Amino acid sequence: MNSPTDRPRIVIAAGEASGDMYAAELMPRLTERMPGLTAFGLGGAQSRAAGIDTIVDMDQVSVMGLVEVLRHYGRLKAAMNTLVEALDQQRPDLVIVIDFQEFNQRLAKAAKARGIPVLFVVAPQVWAWRAGRAKHFARYADHLAVLFDFEAPLFAAHGLPTTHVGHPLLDLIEREAPDRAAARALLSIPAEDTVIGLLPGSRRSEIGRLLPVFLATAERLRQADPARRFLLARAESIDSDWLREQLDDAAPSSALRDRLTITGGARRVMAASDALLVASGTATLEAALIGTPQVIAYRSNALSYQLAKRLVHLEHIGLPNIILGHAAIPERLQQDATPARLAPDIETLLTRRGTQAQKAELGEIRARLGAGGALDRLADLAAGMLKR
Repeated sequence: MNSPTDRPRIVIAAGEASGDMYAAELMPRLTERMPGLTAFGLGGAQSRAAGIDTIVDMDQVSVMGLVEVLRHYGRLKAAMNTLVEALDQQRPDLVIVIDFQEFNQRLAKAAKARGIPVLFVVAPQVWAWRAGRAKHFARYADHLAVLFDFEAPLFAAHGLPTTHVGHPLLDLIEREAPDRAAARALLSIPAEDTVIGLLPGSRRSEIGRLLPVFLATAERLRQADPARRFLLARAESIDSDWLREQLDDAAPSSALRDRLTITGGARRVMAASDALLVASGTATLEAALIGTPQVIAYRSNALSYQLAKRLVHLEHIGLPNIILGHAAIPERLQQDATPARLAPDIETLLTRRGTQAQKAELGEIRARLGAGGALDRLADLAAGMLKR
C-alpha cells in the first residue's frame, strides 16, 4: 500500500448507467481528499468525463438476465480478463466496485486474491435472493457501503464492516433536477399541455423489448386525446442514431411522430411530464424523488424471467415500491406489460385523484431515504481506506 503522501492509484468499476453516474460524482470528491489520485477501470462516458481511464467500456458488459449473460459470455470474459491483467500490472491501492453485482463480485474476488483492498458500493439484494448469501459475499469485500439503512445489519452480522452512506440520488436530484416550469421552458412546452414521458431504459436489450410497447401505448393515449404530447428520453449510454433506428423499426404513426420529441436529460423529461412510463431500474427512484407519477414496466428474456422468479423472493421490483413495502406504483411485467394494460394505468394517473394519490406516496419515499450527503460520506470512506 502506498503511504498517504504517495499518488494513490485506484480502480473504479461501474457497469451500468447509475453506477457510471455515481463514479463520475465520486471521482472529484476523491481527488479533493487525495490530491494526485488517479483512477482506471470499467465505466462509460460520465466516468471518462470525470477523469477515470475506462480501459473497459461499460457497453462491452451491459447485459442483464441469465440467458443474456450466457449469450455474451465471451465478451464478458474478455472484459474481465482485461481488468484482472490491469490489477496485476498496475497494482492499484484500492478497488471500488459499484453495483453491477455478478460481474463486480468476480472482479472483487480477483482483487482480494491479490491482496488489494475492496470497497463495494451498493449491497447485493440478499434480502431478495437468500439472506445466507451475505456470509458468502463478505469474503469479497473489505468494506461495504449500503444505500438503505435496513441493509447494514444483514452484512455486519457476518463480520463485514458496513457503512450506511445513504442514497446519492438525494443530492443529485436536489442539485440537478429542474422544476416543472423550468423543464418545460427548456423543451419549449406550454404550461397547459398534457405531457407523457417515456423512459424505456439505458441498455439496448431492454430498449429493444420495451420501446415498441411504449410507443404502442403512446398511440393509444394519443388517440384518446390528440392534443397530448410525448417525450422519449434517450439515456447517455444510448447512441442517438441507434435510438432513431429503433424508432423507425417500431413504425409509429405519423400523427404520433408529430407529437413525439426525443431528448436527452431523463430528469428534465421527468420534471416536465404529467405522467411517466418507466423501465424498472434506478430511473423509477429518480422519478419518485422528482415527484412525477409513474407506471413501471419491464420485459426480459422469458427464460431469464422464469429462472429469476424461482430465485428471487420479492413482491415488487420497482425501487419505490420496495422502499415503501407496498405497491404504490403500478408494475406491469412480461406479458402483462402491454398497451392494453399500460394505457389505462397512465390514464388513471392523469386524473386529479390518481395524481394526488400517487404523489402522497412519493413524498414518503424521500422521507424514508433520510439525509443527503451520501457521496461525501462515500468519498470519506474510500479516502480512509487509502490512508490505512
